[in-house]
Amino acid sequence: MSSTTLVDGSADHGTQPRTPVPLNWQSVLTYAVGAVFLLLGLWLRLYHLGVPFDRDGYDEGVYWQSLRAMAAGHALYQQIFYSQPPVFLLSVYPFYLLFGQTLWAARLGIAVVSLTGLIGAFFLGKAIAGRLGAIAALLLMVVDPFYLSQSQRLQAEAPSAGLSFLAVGLAYMWWMMPESTAGIWLSAFCGITASLSILSKLLGVTILVPIGLLMLARGWQLMHMPRAHRLRAARSLIVGIVAFLLTTAIFLVPFVGSLHQFWASVVTFHTAAATQFAATKQGNFGSMQHLLTSLTAILALYSTVVALLRRDWRVLPLIAWLVATVIVLVDQAPLFHHHLIALIPPLVALAVVGIAPLTSLLREKNIAKILSHTASIVALVFTAVLLVMNLSGEQQYFRADSVQAMSSATQYDLLVAQDVQHMTKPGDLIISDAQFIVGLAHRDTPPALVDTSIVRITTNYLTVQQLIQAASQPQVHAVLFFTGRLHIASVATFRAWVATHGFHLVRQYKSGQELWVR
Repeated sequence: MSSTTLVDGSADHGTQPRTPVPLNWQSVLTYAVGAVFLLLGLWLRLYHLGVPFDRDGYDEGVYWQSLRAMAAGHALYQQIFYSQPPVFLLSVYPFYLLFGQTLWAARLGIAVVSLTGLIGAFFLGKAIAGRLGAIAALLLMVVDPFYLSQSQRLQAEAPSAGLSFLAVGLAYMWWMMPESTAGIWLSAFCGITASLSILSKLLGVTILVPIGLLMLARGWQLMHMPRAHRLRAARSLIVGIVAFLLTTAIFLVPFVGSLHQFWASVVTFHTAAATQFAATKQGNFGSMQHLLTSLTAILALYSTVVALLRRDWRVLPLIAWLVATVIVLVDQAPLFHHHLIALIPPLVALAVVGIAPLTSLLREKNIAKILSHTASIVALVFTAVLLVMNLSGEQQYFRADSVQAMSSATQYDLLVAQDVQHMTKPGDLIISDAQFIVGLAHRDTPPALVDTSIVRITTNYLTVQQLIQAASQPQVHAVLFFTGRLHIASVATFRAWVATHGFHLVRQYKSGQELWVR
């Protein structure tokens, strides 16, 4: 293998794996500091975690009702309509059960799983730029306002993005020591987390690009080794592949009995949505521009150029990861703002590749040689500025959260939830296009109607006949029309059916907002 120049200026021919370095006081200190910042990340996620409004405007209510249906004994893809792969809700569900089956408990699962992104940043930064890079990458993820906000929302994007970053970080750590015992474990964990990321949200499939490139490079190395040594040298690669396949099987095999429903919900539903909303793709790249021109993106571009000038070819899989993510998002229809969180891990990863390892910076003894590391010093200064700017962004996010929690809109939703609670009994099912309000009322929707989204209605995955069938169940005692989704033309006749089949109008709010009870 041709030599590649590493960020400290040394050459690595890639044929000899590195020997794991024993922990010294500097490494212990680095991990201790990393643990402190990880706890800071958790504290930030717990702050204002239980605010009583839907942070996304709709999806949190859908997944809250899905968790309530699971707790009531209903199964995903059978009774419960669920359009994501299984790991997202399955990873949140234990937190939901253990911590009181509340909105706070559900969001706690998201907050904890999202910490995998911080750990992944630490690992990748350490593999690319040593101890200094590890702390820099970790801090960039801790203070990123967008990643923080998504880490407090009951949605699949933050868990998938976090697990993606962890998988790529583990892959780079494995690359440093592929033939050691530690390398075998790193490869196994990489395979596991890669599978979990994709099975949380299919957008996670883009991590196969950087991980696949590292695997191909390792395969090229193996082909140039003596045959007697190849199998032993390939152990970690094989273990990683097996771990990926086994993890995927463990989470998919339980749903073999509902394979048709699974495929229809997770795959066909999204392809139908992509066809129905194909015209919206024209604006997708424009929706990404604010992130692709952000300070993080500018730092990522600068660091990428620095890495390429140093001939540090480890940057190439990260560039490919970002390009693959942009391509997937450009092709996404419909593209929602929360999908853009997939851009944060590759941008942060690229942002730290311009930082030289701390040992490389500190070993120089005179001014002239220190100045030779100007590029790294500039990257560090830029990183410090970015951290301060992002801290300000986080403060603005929390202030906005406090304002919205006390806003008239939130108080209005709480009053409607009180009406639903007073007009029904525990155990009654409520049909609604405002699942979050039903959750605030401590009531459940029918499992098949946890999602009454515009996308599901427009693609005919929810019809007026299905609504009528659900409303005919004796457990259904109320219908709440609230967001306008149940007034879409293809299902608009449902209201007339409700008015003539035993339901009585007990509350009329704003235009189109009505509570019917029987």
